[in-house]
Amino acid sequence: MDGIADVYKHELEHAVERGNGNIDEIYLHDLMAGKLAFAPAVMSFFVVDENLKGIAGSRTLPVDLARVYGTGMSFEEVRDIGADQVIGQVYRNTSPAASPDTWLLPLGVRIRTSKGQFRGYVFALIDARFFSDHYLTLDVGPHGRIAMWTRDKQLIAATPNEKVVIGQTWLDKTTPGTAWNGTGLDLLVKRDDGLPRKVIARTGIGNLPLLASVVLDSEDFLSSWRNVGDALILAITGIVLGVAVFGLIILRQINRSEENEKALRQAKAAAEEANEAKSRFLAHMSHEFRTPLNAIMGFSEIIKNKVLGDAISPAYTSYADHIHRSGEHLLNIVSDILDMAKIESGAQPLHREAMNVHGVINAAISFVEGLAGQKNIIIRSAVPDVLPAVSGDQRFSRQVVINLLSNAIKFSPAGGEIVVSARYTEDKYLDIAICDNGPGIEPALLRRLGEPFLQGNPAVSHSGQGTGLGLSICKRYMDLLGGELLINSVVGGGTTATIRFPQHLLSGTTTAEPRRRTAAE
Repeated sequence: MDGIADVYKHELEHAVERGNGNIDEIYLHDLMAGKLAFAPAVMSFFVVDENLKGIAGSRTLPVDLARVYGTGMSFEEVRDIGADQVIGQVYRNTSPAASPDTWLLPLGVRIRTSKGQFRGYVFALIDARFFSDHYLTLDVGPHGRIAMWTRDKQLIAATPNEKVVIGQTWLDKTTPGTAWNGTGLDLLVKRDDGLPRKVIARTGIGNLPLLASVVLDSEDFLSSWRNVGDALILAITGIVLGVAVFGLIILRQINRSEENEKALRQAKAAAEEANEAKSRFLAHMSHEFRTPLNAIMGFSEIIKNKVLGDAISPAYTSYADHIHRSGEHLLNIVSDILDMAKIESGAQPLHREAMNVHGVINAAISFVEGLAGQKNIIIRSAVPDVLPAVSGDQRFSRQVVINLLSNAIKFSPAGGEIVVSARYTEDKYLDIAICDNGPGIEPALLRRLGEPFLQGNPAVSHSGQGTGLGLSICKRYMDLLGGELLINSVVGGGTTATIRFPQHLLSGTTTAEPRRRTAAE
């Protein structure tokens, strides 16, 4: 949790430096989701800011606190257990996805900046069944029982023989003793009329407001020692000391993990600094690249259009046309690289508005019609007249559709057909799909689509065409918009690229706009 807190503080500082206040929620989500594999006792990690607003969680993105910790957790019950370390009250997880009788114990750390300013919490929700499963590995006889309690006598976890149900309070009539105050170890022998003797041991757990109890029935396995009180107490003390040793081993592993985490954080910080230096360099080179390219295109247009008169040789016109097309191609490549640099540096602004899906699709189709006409490819629109409006950036969304249409044209055979469709699914998503009848994509390559600089199908792609950034930019734009990009393909059966907007980005409805149809349509 300290590692997650450090990463969040790092993101806050960089958000201030960038001036946009945007936190990389996807990176935080991936970081916490990865840590779950190494924390079997943890049901979920999540981060909240100083106003208890959900920032990121290991289970859902964007974070849905109701799904993360159900409806039982209360931040008012969080109490200090150390320097910026906190613990909550055990509660039943009532979220729909939770298993029956799942109880969670919240442990957390406060997030503070380098200046000591409080900026929120990182919490780990521990599944109480993890403790119960461990207790079952200890031999306490058929009638013995082990349990964990809060200092206010609420049961957290126990072996099946425990009479109290998880969540209920201590029913034993014996004197609580010093263990309830976290100041010592309670050992006592209790005899009920007509029942075997029971030996009870209770002790606090570190600096946590928790208590462990062991209840043994002497008839189970200590019959030969029934009248030897000192040996009996010694055996019980051994069990308690064994539990304490187990705790020390766990603490040592935690300390070792913290040292490894610190080394990883330092390595990550160095890698991020190098990555930011690269992004700043590319952003700075924008002027250096664009200025000479604009000059190349300007002078080549003068030659191609014979602005200086007809005395220019026809060969120069041909050469100028080559210069112009090469310059235009190079400008597109540089634009892709600079767009990716802006995205990675966090300098790409997002302007959300109620977006007309029909207008976005029609504008994208109109933009690529000339490219499709060169290969005699038909672009057919199968979009319903009424669709939900989307809260998003119209320029980003249009660029995503243009990039996907350009890819479909590039890999479709001459005389082929591309279908653009949209639908509101039963799962309450809005899907916009671009389907072509090209050669398809190999499964091994399909899994890597979206990586920067990865070219398309090498069997049909022409050398030197594009940077391999088109799909990567589409994926990054969809991440910024809060949606996702899905690619399905069958070798020999074409490819379908789908951009998906979730329910929380949809509102109202939009109707179809008239669009100029091509001669092919």
